[in-house]
Amino acid sequence: MPATMKIAVVGTGQIGRQSHIPAALACAGVELTALVDPAVERAREVAREFGVAPAIATDVREVLDRIDGAIIATPNHTHRAIAVACLDAGKPVLIEKPLAHTREDAAAIVEAARAAGVALAVGYCSRFRESVRLLKELLDAGAFGRVRRFVHQAGTAGGWAPLSGYNLDRASTGGGVLVVTGSHFIDRMLHFWGQPDHAGLTDDSEGGPEANCHAVFRWRGGIEGHAFYSKTVVLPPVLLIETDRGLVVLEDNDDAEIVFRPRGEAAVDQVFRRRGRRGAQEDVFRLQIDDFARAHREGRAPLVDGAQGLASMHLIERLYAGRVTMTADWYAQCGAAAPAAVAP
Repeated sequence: MPATMKIAVVGTGQIGRQSHIPAALACAGVELTALVDPAVERAREVAREFGVAPAIATDVREVLDRIDGAIIATPNHTHRAIAVACLDAGKPVLIEKPLAHTREDAAAIVEAARAAGVALAVGYCSRFRESVRLLKELLDAGAFGRVRRFVHQAGTAGGWAPLSGYNLDRASTGGGVLVVTGSHFIDRMLHFWGQPDHAGLTDDSEGGPEANCHAVFRWRGGIEGHAFYSKTVVLPPVLLIETDRGLVVLEDNDDAEIVFRPRGEAAVDQVFRRRGRRGAQEDVFRLQIDDFARAHREGRAPLVDGAQGLASMHLIERLYAGRVTMTADWYAQCGAAAPAAVAP
């Protein structure tokens, strides 16, 4: 198999332009062969911006004979049709999260990849953070003691604004802030602890995409988790994990380090990092695309594969199926203060 993977980026909107395209251009084993977007002039403008001359097409089927795989960075409800067109032609795909806007569509994509025998990767890029990889190893090793509960939060007043505005249409996204903001942590949570035995959701949706939500998770082993997400309230993004020995703190950004605060040692912070590792986190989008290309060449599953993307969709649909409407002033009174409740 050739050392260089020829790819198309499907979708030249915000996420494609700001993240996937520059990351693909930075990958030694990847050649950006095509840009696909119904807005042809926008695709041409992006090509000029990056100083490249890929094929420009309005439909990925126009370039399938020129590429080895595709990165799909389009609105959630379009993922199935584009992905299946690629997979049926034997072309692996990396799909920007979530895998699709419904579990049914996600399952169809996973089945198409299985039938074709090619790689299917899902764009949960935060899994490529060194801190996330190390935290998984430490949790599995019981380095912090027995996990009792955790809180994850992230909130902005407004936030990500895709060019199409599709995130304002629940039918296009499959949900609101839980999908747009929370799905990255849901993927990491499943990676750490697996599917919860109980999952509940309170949100402020009145038929459209929710702007605020609180999810609760419980496992038979005794772990309880809370997740708070908002598009109206600023909540500094952080994961707090309470154990029988203390508190693990991991800010939710690419360069954050794992901090452990032992119980009873108020003035002590222990910082965990891999021995010999120094410097800033490598670009997670580039690492993700590099893993996708290597998975294709080596005939293996990507780090975050279709089965994991489908598991996230399953949990998201469980949460929405049992949702309860929150009171109007609930978030201002309770949401921002919630992480303080887990301090040891």
